[in-house]
Amino acid sequence: MPRVLGYALRRTGAEEARDVVAETFTVAWRRLDRVPEGDAALPWLLVTTRNVLSNRRRRLREEPGGPEAIEPDHADDVVGTLSIAAAFNLLSERDRETLALVAWDGLGAQEAAHVAGCSTTAFGVRLHRARRRLAAILERGESPVRTEGYG
Repeated sequence: MPRVLGYALRRTGAEEARDVVAETFTVAWRRLDRVPEGDAALPWLLVTTRNVLSNRRRRLREEPGGPEAIEPDHADDVVGTLSIAAAFNLLSERDRETLALVAWDGLGAQEAAHVAGCSTTAFGVRLHRARRRLAAILERGESPVRTEGYG
């Protein structure tokens, strides 16, 4: 459950993430016969979480007033972490998703490819390119984090 919650937290606020995870496990319980066993269950749960989030966002767009903006959590103010986070945020959504599935969710290429909805080979190419783009941003110093006065 912590990995599913972490996946949801990276995509929405804490309160909604808890609701999304609860809904994800409700879906899993109702479809228990479709949930893979062992390690294969995590990718299935992450795909379900992504679908639950998409459905919730679609419903919000249909409601008057639309969705509310979600404020990111700024608890960790270590300059190095902020620089990486800022560089990460400069990446495309697809690159961020690719890196997060491997680095934060701990999925292997095959599992991550399943969650991303592509072949393992295509995911490997995506991962390589996303890593290369992140490294280039960090090398160019494009991160908007200011480091004067630190060090």
